Amino acid sequence: MNCSCAIQYLPMDAGSDEEVCRIVDAVIAYIDSTGIDYYVGPFETAIEGDYDLCMDIIKNCQLVGAKAGCKHVATYVKIDYKSEGDVMTTEHKVGKYHQTDSEFQKKGEEVA
Repeated sequence: MNCSCAIQYLPMDAGSDEEVCRIVDAVIAYIDSTGIDYYVGPFETAIEGDYDLCMDIIKNCQLVGAKAGCKHVATYVKIDYKSEGDVMTTEHKVGKYHQTDSEFQKKGEEVA
């Protein structure tokens, strides 16, 4: 795996939070359909795999959002690429902080 990217897809013309979520959900569903490893965070989605595949996915996110009704989008992308060897995985970077979804939920409930 020579590429890891963070994609923040921001619909600029959605009229409500619900519409933003609907469009972003369509983009995430597309990412899921590619079979690439990905991790959804609160501000961006991380993908990791082959460089060319990652670049195609980033490009297609714009088109998927447009098809979902987004006419104006701002997309911010961070790219970690190695021409030889592997980049660090998302699991390696954050896995120790996210042992299980139930632990994350439990911590959230304690704070609320």
